[in-house]
Amino acid sequence: MTAYTTPIPPRTPAAGLALGLVLRAVLLVVGSGLTVAAFGLWLMPGASQLPELALIKLGLSLFFLIGGLCCITGARGGR
Repeated sequence: MTAYTTPIPPRTPAAGLALGLVLRAVLLVVGSGLTVAAFGLWLMPGASQLPELALIKLGLSLFFLIGGLCCITGARGGR
């Protein structure tokens, strides 16, 4: 029985940099979208104005706003 091993080439710094840039861009786009959606919930003209839904809309918009701001802050990196 014989076992063959193949050495794994080391990752280049350019590959890590490209992956980091893509991740930061995705976080920035998702964070911006969530932040705009938080305010868009209140600006929709066809939305129901029932008082029972106001608390749900408030909670959902706060969740979107906090999540979006966390994504935007995470996209800034470790500076």
